[in-house]
Amino acid sequence: MNRPLSNRFRVPTGSVAAAMLTASVLALPAVASTITFETANLGAFTGPITEDGFTYSKLSGGLFVNQFGNPGKDLEGASTVGYGGLKIVSATGGDFNFNSLDFSAFDLSGIGSQTLRVEGLLGGSSIGTDQYTLANIKVFNRKYSNWTTEVSSVLAGKSISELDITLNASAAGSGSLFSDNIDNVVLTPDAAAIPEPSSLAIVAVAVAGASFIRLRQRRRLRG
Repeated sequence: MNRPLSNRFRVPTGSVAAAMLTASVLALPAVASTITFETANLGAFTGPITEDGFTYSKLSGGLFVNQFGNPGKDLEGASTVGYGGLKIVSATGGDFNFNSLDFSAFDLSGIGSQTLRVEGLLGGSSIGTDQYTLANIKVFNRKYSNWTTEVSSVLAGKSISELDITLNASAAGSGSLFSDNIDNVVLTPDAAAIPEPSSLAIVAVAVAGASFIRLRQRRRLRG
């Protein structure tokens, strides 16, 4: 029996729709996470604390959670110790990218500048270091007045498994009061594991083609 041409070449729309839906879901870009330090208690900080898919903890020196963030709370080097090291890793153990952070430099004298050091590591080996220099301010009414968003440069687009941030502060007994302060650390889970949209399209076409071939074979067997 001869079937209409439209029936002979009909592609199973259900299979194609499922394949394309899967492709579109997998092709969605990774969503960035932001560490705001809002869940940390004010005062001396050790951690660990998990926020938005990432875990941060004290790596070395001393750290202090203050209330002059951008907005809300921020994290600073502890002045009683002279500096603080912060360690950030994915809560699930995966690799990720460093996108940006907000940086403020405070000095009670209001002169000079400070440099913030941000280092990315992969499997314990250094991948690179971004450094940001900012002029000091001495205003901290509700929040520091020179918060600046710093974006990744050396580390841009590089997969890392750990981010270490060094926060300078006044050395104990030095007579000088200053600190590096950070807020809103933006990180993105590694997108390398997400297939390229072009690859997903090829997969979808292949699934549709396979379904079409199976349909033709069934119809031939039915005569």
